[in-house]
Amino acid sequence: MIRSFVRNLAFVTTGCVLVATAVHAAPGFTTLPNAWHIRAADGPLATVGTLPAGIVLSRDGARLFELEAGFAKPMLRVLDAASLQPVSTVPLAGAFGMPLRDPDGDGVWIYVPGPEKVELAHVDTVRGAVDRSVPLTQPFYPVAVARAPDGTLAIAGDLADRVVFVAPGTAVVGASVAVGSHPAALAFAVNGASLYVAARGTSQLDVIDVAKHAVRGHIDVGLHPAALALDATRLYVADSDDDDVAVVDLASERVIARARLPFAREDAAGASPNGLALDGDRLYVTCGAANAVAVFRTTAEGIAPLGAIPTGWYPTAVAVDRARGVLYVADGKGESGHTNLGYASPRPGRPVLNTAHYIADQLTGSIRRIAIPDDAALARGVADVRELAQHETAAPSTILRGGGPIRHIVYVIKENRSYDQVLGDIQGADGDPSLVIFGSAVTPNQHEFARRFGTFDRFFANAHVSADGHNWAAAAFANDYVEKMWPATYANRRPVYDYEDSVPVAVPHGRFLWNVALAHGVTVRNYGERVNAGPPVTVPDDMRPITDLAFPGFDMKVSDVDRVAAWKREFDAYVRSGSLPQLEILRLPRDHTSGTGPNLPTPSAMVADNDLAVGKLVEAISHSRYWASTAIFLIEDDAQAGPDHVDEQRSTLSIASPYAAGGVQHAMYTQASVLRTIEILLGLPPMSPYDAGALPLTAAFRATPNLRPFDALRPHVDLNATNAKTAYRAADSARLDFAHADRADAGELNDILWHAVKGAHATPPPYGLFRR
Repeated sequence: MIRSFVRNLAFVTTGCVLVATAVHAAPGFTTLPNAWHIRAADGPLATVGTLPAGIVLSRDGARLFELEAGFAKPMLRVLDAASLQPVSTVPLAGAFGMPLRDPDGDGVWIYVPGPEKVELAHVDTVRGAVDRSVPLTQPFYPVAVARAPDGTLAIAGDLADRVVFVAPGTAVVGASVAVGSHPAALAFAVNGASLYVAARGTSQLDVIDVAKHAVRGHIDVGLHPAALALDATRLYVADSDDDDVAVVDLASERVIARARLPFAREDAAGASPNGLALDGDRLYVTCGAANAVAVFRTTAEGIAPLGAIPTGWYPTAVAVDRARGVLYVADGKGESGHTNLGYASPRPGRPVLNTAHYIADQLTGSIRRIAIPDDAALARGVADVRELAQHETAAPSTILRGGGPIRHIVYVIKENRSYDQVLGDIQGADGDPSLVIFGSAVTPNQHEFARRFGTFDRFFANAHVSADGHNWAAAAFANDYVEKMWPATYANRRPVYDYEDSVPVAVPHGRFLWNVALAHGVTVRNYGERVNAGPPVTVPDDMRPITDLAFPGFDMKVSDVDRVAAWKREFDAYVRSGSLPQLEILRLPRDHTSGTGPNLPTPSAMVADNDLAVGKLVEAISHSRYWASTAIFLIEDDAQAGPDHVDEQRSTLSIASPYAAGGVQHAMYTQASVLRTIEILLGLPPMSPYDAGALPLTAAFRATPNLRPFDALRPHVDLNATNAKTAYRAADSARLDFAHADRADAGELNDILWHAVKGAHATPPPYGLFRR
């Protein structure tokens, strides 16, 4: 079995973002920051830009067209199909999804959901230029296009919940048809009379009568359909949150079969089937969250699983060249994690030395060229895919078990700090003191937690940013909708942030920790998580009964010490009545900071306020009757706001409990490990394959409790200090948006934080250009 070696763990890194395509190979396998593994490619491998979302071959198979839709500048990239060497690139104002190649040429239609221009654009791939376009109205956000036999084009708008039609040879939008929420894919019937629309948000197919431009029916499929493939008699549907493929008989327009992915777990869904390619009697299914392509054979009854092909990190699309016997797979997140030592924007006047190390800009994808496996190799591939997802198993524990001595969990979610940024100065652990900006003077309580309860120097956020972070922190998963959409939101090309509000399209199969807990009779109380500060204050309906609506949401004007004081009022009442909920969830976000905005608290003051708050939280619990039965877990939702010498996803984990073992823990843990530990303690099933297979924190606990209470430490900085008008980049901070997490430009904020703490003329790590 492949194992995640912990002391000598080394991530294969690509360094700075590559502008040109790089072709490389590496022996063995790579451990990803989420603790899963990928194998090195057997054939050519090209590193491309951020989020390769779609690929299509030229008519002669000599070139591969790849569309990049991630955080960096979108583009259509042309590669030599045999070598994957670059041929040309076409910059775009925006991009999303799968290119549509001309039936009689090598031009491709792509969708441009940009901030200023929303259109369907046609690219002449020989000249390398957009030669015509179809303007679309805002808000639309085109995500799919299909062509009818007569040349009519249909375009789906994710934000408009509509499909529009363009007549052959025109550039004018004609009819517009309302469909289900968040349409994700389109397919015309062979005769062109019907158009099938995968409505991801409503988990159904809408059937449009093309002649009448009206929806004439609906077909219920699995949860969040994301991709379609059609032959003469069947329509195949990738149910992205059900780990299966639905087969629709076109004559009766009903589902006749649903086939599970051959490597899908029985106890937890979360493979994210998100792309389809039909070639003869084989159906290829990209499964983003499983780092694999599933393969089925079409049959009279439906489809039968043949096996699987391991791929790179988060595959999004597959193209087949049967004549040459090869597959091309686009991997949305590439081949490895990255360090981010050079993470921030340059100071004004400083020469630009290298490209940015912002996590969204480093999340470069890859293209793999794979020989088509035979049936025997595909069967073996299922075991390979499962093995690459395996983790080390923990020894049985008398402490970590349902019905054990730990019966109460307090789960604290904070905002956006890396390990080195806060705990890089802990002696005996793998930290880089030169990268610390919120050290022991600012965060004495977190440092004391590390010394007394344990230091975790191989703890990684599964997430990249807050958009997926609050899903990983609550569900051990971010579904395909979240993974595909957040990069464009963060690049200011998608005007909607709908990732933390429990919008149905973003809710995964296993739902969230509070849903599972309540379903299993566990009592829950929520303080601030998924609460929109407003006005008006809003909270998802499923959380309202368990949420303290008086507890502030994400609002940097409210101190975390005050938040904990508000929590303590209820906690004291629970102590008096002996009715403390088994699970409490708190969001303490002020370590996010508000930069150096004039008259606002300084970054050090805000982080110190957050640190004192968590100290007071542990103090209150440790001096109560519940200390002997409680474990407190404190994590960040992501690590995007600071440099780290190991990996950009390495973050801080703190535990406070009488049963904490202490010492430096070098085992590799993730956010999913924390959730798996909580589930074990509360007797809950896993929510996704990530917590189901995560290494629980068994080694972090001991059998004999130390009931000595914890007394909060006062930070050695002024908690009331405010930024002067002359503070480093105060004017820049004033224009940044701190009303919601991650609205401020992350590169600018990181540069501001470094110099606010170290001094305006301090020499930072080798920071380079941060670009939007």
